Amino acid sequence: MKTTRDIHDLVGGLFMTAVGLFFALYGQQHYDFGSSARMGPGYFPIMLGWTLAVLGLLVAVPAWWRRGGPITVQWSNLFWCVLSLVAFALALRTLGVVLASFLAALISLMPSAMRLRTRLTVCAVVALLTTLIFPIGLQMILPLWPWSI
Repeated sequence: MKTTRDIHDLVGGLFMTAVGLFFALYGQQHYDFGSSARMGPGYFPIMLGWTLAVLGLLVAVPAWWRRGGPITVQWSNLFWCVLSLVAFALALRTLGVVLASFLAALISLMPSAMRLRTRLTVCAVVALLTTLIFPIGLQMILPLWPWSI
């Protein structure tokens, strides 16, 4: 009897480790680290990269000994997710952050079995959080509405 490893967690953990190592090593070579008292531009990406690499190993190593099922790709979900990102990128300048994020969330929820009222509520919350985080919290210079360009 052939046992299969938990491929989901193994691949996911190794991918997290690879991404974390990339950012940690790239940041060490290209940015000044600084110190805890006076952080340089590389402090945050380097620390976050090493943290992500360790967390990835904590996911991947136990998965080596754990049984799991085969990977199944949900092509419909992948399609709608990628389409929502492309729609957001194309609509951001013309529609503004609020409507572009609302549209992207609505597109990404297409394969979902939610009722329309629940979908619209989720999209409104996503648009609100996106607006609060990026243009307001991080003070990114982005148009909020189509008429604010």
